[in-house]
Amino acid sequence: MGRYSKGILGPFSGKVGTVVGSSWNGIDYMRSLPKPSSKAPTEAQTIQRVRMALAVGFLKPISPLLTQGFKRVAGNSSGFNVATSQVVKEAIAGVYPDFTIDYSKVLISRGELTGPWNATVASAAGAVNVGWTDNTGSGIAKGTDKAILLVYNEAKGQYVYDMAGADRSAATDSLIMPADFIGDQVHVWMAFVSADGKLISTSQYIGMTEVM
Repeated sequence: MGRYSKGILGPFSGKVGTVVGSSWNGIDYMRSLPKPSSKAPTEAQTIQRVRMALAVGFLKPISPLLTQGFKRVAGNSSGFNVATSQVVKEAIAGVYPDFTIDYSKVLISRGELTGPWNATVASAAGAVNVGWTDNTGSGIAKGTDKAILLVYNEAKGQYVYDMAGADRSAATDSLIMPADFIGDQVHVWMAFVSADGKLISTSQYIGMTEVM
């Protein structure tokens, strides 16, 4: 069911007859309905769909983080779409149908802010602890830049993240893990965002640690 606004020449959303109206980033647009195809997908199409499904399933729970992480490079797309494209192109490993994600190649942000130096990760007392060298003054880095931390528990398919953690000048930050993460291996990423949220660094995959 479509929804008209300001008459036939105005924007609308939903399906009306053979067209679909929608809006993206404040831009109203209309497109025709795709014609159903009786052709079976090619092997290349099937492979690409599997790769895409793997990336979308992995990233969807952290879409708010990706919106922030890629907003400087998203343009007319979305942060989630940019992140998905990056994973599909650069971080899918293996041979069809046994694809996996190479977490070391996954980005959760991309930007021009100076990134972390010498980042390390460890765990104690139910927390994941990240340390780095205070590189305030390098490039456009400021001591007030905030750490972004992301922890992914592959075994449980769950995330813990903080989009505005400790200051860069603190050189350390921690995330408390859920109790049922104890004993599990987790993957950890970090980045920095400026205090006003306007600048962000390209993320770094720090590595894995067992939650103690």
